[in-house]
Amino acid sequence: MRSFALAAVFSVLISGSAFADPQIVLPQGVLAGATDGGISVFKNIPFAAPPVGDLRWRAPQPAPNWNGIRDASKFGPICMQAPRPKGMAYEKIPESEDCLSLNVWSPDTAPGTKLPVMVWIYGGAFRGGGSANSIYDGMELAQHGVIVVTLNYRLGWFGFLDLPTLAAEHPDEPHGNYGLLDQIAALKWVRANIASFGGDPSNVTIFGESAGGMSVNDLMVSPLARGLFTKAISESGLGLIHTPTSAEAQAAAAVFTARTNAGNDPAELRALSAASIVQTEKDNVENGTTPMVDGAVLPDQVSRLFAEGKIAKVTYMAGSNSDESTLMKYIGMTKDSLLKPLGDKLAAVRALYDADGKIDDDEFVRQFFSDALFASGAEGFAHYVAKTGEKSYVYHFRYLADALRGRDPGVGHGGEVVYVFGLHGFSQTPRGAMLASFVTDKDKQMIGLVQNYWTNFAKTGDPNGVNLPQWPTSSDAAPQTLVFDDQTKAVSGFRARQLGVIYMGWAARSGDPIP
Repeated sequence: MRSFALAAVFSVLISGSAFADPQIVLPQGVLAGATDGGISVFKNIPFAAPPVGDLRWRAPQPAPNWNGIRDASKFGPICMQAPRPKGMAYEKIPESEDCLSLNVWSPDTAPGTKLPVMVWIYGGAFRGGGSANSIYDGMELAQHGVIVVTLNYRLGWFGFLDLPTLAAEHPDEPHGNYGLLDQIAALKWVRANIASFGGDPSNVTIFGESAGGMSVNDLMVSPLARGLFTKAISESGLGLIHTPTSAEAQAAAAVFTARTNAGNDPAELRALSAASIVQTEKDNVENGTTPMVDGAVLPDQVSRLFAEGKIAKVTYMAGSNSDESTLMKYIGMTKDSLLKPLGDKLAAVRALYDADGKIDDDEFVRQFFSDALFASGAEGFAHYVAKTGEKSYVYHFRYLADALRGRDPGVGHGGEVVYVFGLHGFSQTPRGAMLASFVTDKDKQMIGLVQNYWTNFAKTGDPNGVNLPQWPTSSDAAPQTLVFDDQTKAVSGFRARQLGVIYMGWAARSGDPIP
């Protein structure tokens, strides 16, 4: 490895390279990046072999090397996925099966620098998304003195297909949860290489939103991810939900093989065009392609492993937004399908939300959805982390940008992301460009507040700092939640009555201990 690095440096010196921007020498080869806002940026770095041909539906294999200087100034393609809704920030980004790459933003690449590292995992229901989405631009966070890494992972049937015939080909490899294995491979790459970018491989925070927040929770319980991170942030990561069993995942896979007419033969499956698999994903509404209990990556139900304390011993942050119900239409959930499981308890549950008798149906559904799927999981998982003796922090994001007041009832699913990453990337999207002129100083102050909390947490495991409202840890004796609003402050017993009834219903169904 050392001789390769020396040879690479020598080749750069004698090549008369036209690259004037920052360069990094890795065991894989030499990277030429770019600069933005005083930050060195390196994009489209392979962290695993392209999962194509015989490597489709296999655990990620070692990353390739390259000769000469690799242009790392532009994003690579995102992973194959279901058709993206029009108007989405990443609607027109190219996609490919050859997508296992990551991007790095570093404020200081000097040798020996040991900066905290934040590794972002995007959301998209495990069916969509990508690190080239400009809203995940890491420049602003990096300006707070951290290194930011964003990564791609396989999605849909490419990332989550549990077939016994595929597993039998390589019985020594984990199978089915290929998308999670990609995330683990990226974290291993970070551990091995981030020091070359000025990062500290012993101070790594994973953070993600929605499916990315769920991935953070999955990595918390995965034995294969132990030691790859020291802190974790799960934004709107659900939590108290069912993880598909292997039997359920294989039943869904049987629907896939039937629709493709490829049967269970691995050769025929790998001969399918990527486009035909995406078309099957487009038609796949009733069968989710998500992480499943496989015995290796995920040994059991994620919620049960949290409840039993079988989790990484790391500091943990989790939270939710005030109107997560904006997700309902995207997952095909209706008011009736949400409330039907309550049965004859519906009136009693509604009474907990309607103390003054003035709440209408839409507002009740909005609040109940947000509590049942998101706030309860954040509070519950933080509680379980605290029980292991590790520090945990809980937030609830209620601050609504001035331009959205009077229009939106609350902060929608994913609404906190712009406050985490800031306006630099967001303003490059059609919606962001339209809203940029409406951003107020108060909105910018909230961005600064959130970024300080997140980066402080990444640096030390404690989000608190000078001139920040105090954020207490979540504890058994007096759980507190930091509520981001016009006046950001910690609240004791946040939504305790509403969340309490959700916990009891969940425990009765799952058999897991009540948080």
